[in-house]
Amino acid sequence: MVSDAVVISLYTLLIMMLTFPLMIAICLKIRRKTKFIPFLLGLLVYFTFAIVCPTFVHTIFLNQGRPTSAFLNSNVISYSAYYAIVVGILEELGIFVAFKKILVNYDKKDTALMYGLGHAGLDILFMNALSIVVFIIFATALNEKGVEGLKEIYSDIDGVDLDKNIEYLTSITVVQLFLQALRYILFFVFHIFASIIVFYAAKKSTIQYYWIAVVLRGLLTIPGSIEKFENLDGTDIPQTVIMVICVLAIVAMAGFIALKLYKNYDSEQIIMPRDLFSKGTSPKMY
Repeated sequence: MVSDAVVISLYTLLIMMLTFPLMIAICLKIRRKTKFIPFLLGLLVYFTFAIVCPTFVHTIFLNQGRPTSAFLNSNVISYSAYYAIVVGILEELGIFVAFKKILVNYDKKDTALMYGLGHAGLDILFMNALSIVVFIIFATALNEKGVEGLKEIYSDIDGVDLDKNIEYLTSITVVQLFLQALRYILFFVFHIFASIIVFYAAKKSTIQYYWIAVVLRGLLTIPGSIEKFENLDGTDIPQTVIMVICVLAIVAMAGFIALKLYKNYDSEQIIMPRDLFSKGTSPKMY
């Protein structure tokens, strides 16, 4: 059986994921008069550069039988490094192209926020909300039909490990779900910070910030890559806490850079990476 507290927590997480990005975007549009087009473009670019393009690259390098596949899947270092490079370069490249070539006339700094909300919104929807929907369906069936009933109903679904999902749902606690939700929020915030950094790179012609965003995005994939390679399911609280702390550290670095660039965007002076730690600017968003 799955506890009522866990089921309620899953529903709460799902509602937040489905509504939070759009609600913030609407508030930004109303209060700051920011156009909505960057939000929609963020959705499109994320789908193209974070889902379609990486999938194509994975078919080249990770197909069974290829020498690259055997090497990349042989140990956690090569596995994590591969995903960090592919995800970092492609995802931030999409953002850079969007700001540099498509949103040419969108020069206000709030454009980065609106775009980031769209990008982060689809990320949290595609990467997390769909999984939670599956968990809710399985939890409901498990509570109503039992283990055997669940297996009888969903035994024909390809690519789904029912035993693993059942073990996860029956062992997960509200505390563990809270830690995972915190991680989702940190990812969401990171995408907005990364959008600000790449926006500055595109509009101020400072390509160095694109590569900084690539490195930060690549680092952000490493905790998840380790979990996937080692088959960690997030039910071990100490491991989850460590992963959350790692993600928090990366988001904090991105936030420090993004808030400085956001604050000083309207200044005629271009901030180079070497100037980030100067005393002339303070990482405070107005």
